[in-house]
Amino acid sequence: MRSLFAFLSLAAWSVQAAAAPAAAPAKAWPREVQAAYDNLKAECRASGGKFIADRAAFATETELTNDGKPDWVLEYAATRCSNAGYSAWCGTAGCMISILGSSPKGLREIFGDNVRGWSATDLGRGRKGLEIPVHGTACGGAGAEGCVETLAWNGRKWDLVKRHRWTDADYAAEQRRQAAAPVDQPPPQHEARWQFGGSGAGAVAATTGHPEFAALGLRCQPGGGVYMTLVPKPGLSLPSAGRPLLVNFAGSENGGYDATQTLVQESGKNDFSGTIDPGVEGLLIGADTGLDLIASASGGDEWQQLSYMSLAGSTAAIRSLRQQCDSAAGAESSAQAAGRKPLAPLGILPGYYVSESEPCAQPSFEALFYDGKRLGLVRGGGAPGSDEENFVGPLGKVERSGKALLLPEWGMEMNILSPTRIQLTIQDTEAPRRWCPAEQMPAKWRVR
Repeated sequence: MRSLFAFLSLAAWSVQAAAAPAAAPAKAWPREVQAAYDNLKAECRASGGKFIADRAAFATETELTNDGKPDWVLEYAATRCSNAGYSAWCGTAGCMISILGSSPKGLREIFGDNVRGWSATDLGRGRKGLEIPVHGTACGGAGAEGCVETLAWNGRKWDLVKRHRWTDADYAAEQRRQAAAPVDQPPPQHEARWQFGGSGAGAVAATTGHPEFAALGLRCQPGGGVYMTLVPKPGLSLPSAGRPLLVNFAGSENGGYDATQTLVQESGKNDFSGTIDPGVEGLLIGADTGLDLIASASGGDEWQQLSYMSLAGSTAAIRSLRQQCDSAAGAESSAQAAGRKPLAPLGILPGYYVSESEPCAQPSFEALFYDGKRLGLVRGGGAPGSDEENFVGPLGKVERSGKALLLPEWGMEMNILSPTRIQLTIQDTEAPRRWCPAEQMPAKWRVR
């Protein structure tokens, strides 16, 4: 397979590929910190959610107990569960933190509450304390007013050293500090439109300029169907060799739903590719103006939050691509059929018929089998009575219904578009199917 950038260049787009270097291994946490993190993950996954975490922001090593040993502050807001929203750990009093203090028997929790921030502060004589902005009512004011508590650990509990209600001078000093501080740049946004270019098997629908990937595109898959390719930028966590990269796409329109795309690194390239998931394609051409993205380099164990992806122009670009891919697959099927003869009574080639939008080697649901005497609904060779059973039986009577053929015993009508293309009408008229030779079908899909 050629790199996606070769296709982009073919379509007269220019993108600079950015190879993503391997990330340095993260420093191992103490077992108590890791256990707290793992518990949050287990609770999320047990509820059916995806665990999304900023590992670097979750745990901070510091000194608060004045025994010369490291203490750890855990910020729960650095994690979230996909089915619990963003506010699970935060409220008007701030966000939940837990402090694990050193002790002769290891780390133990010595603080757990919602705060509006925290810092280690100098208490004098080489001693450290904890400074936390809290709800303004603690200082006798309104909730939004500034109130700061300074605490010191005495070996058993926290002593309140000082409680300070902000004065006009404090507010003025904070305004001066903010004015002198570097201006925070807004997070990068994705606003690029999807583009379509090329023709036949060389057609591409793609978007570029996303903060975490240089390009994300769809191409015609050899043998039929469409596959997705993603070219990562530095900052996107990548899986170890041989493991897949999972990207979850979530929409908000029509009740909102999500779907996950599996991508595998192409040999010798920076690209990650895979046959497009039907649910993902539905989201890309749906009613949403953009999608929320998360990615996993660990097989779904943990997920990384990615930037929002714009869908401007995606529907038109992907539909144009589908037309080119289906046309190319039909042409390939016709070329493969050269020298083969159609069989009566249907007048089509014996073999298998899959949707033109699918590859012969990977049908998504069902292939139609025909050998002149039998018909079959082939679904993967599962056990009898299962949704994956290969159901094959006599063709039965064939009647003509206008320009179509009626198969009463199968409750279907078939339009013969060519000896290698058909269109079925069962309840609704489906998309055309194209012929596939038996040797291209997966082994469990083949009729004996």
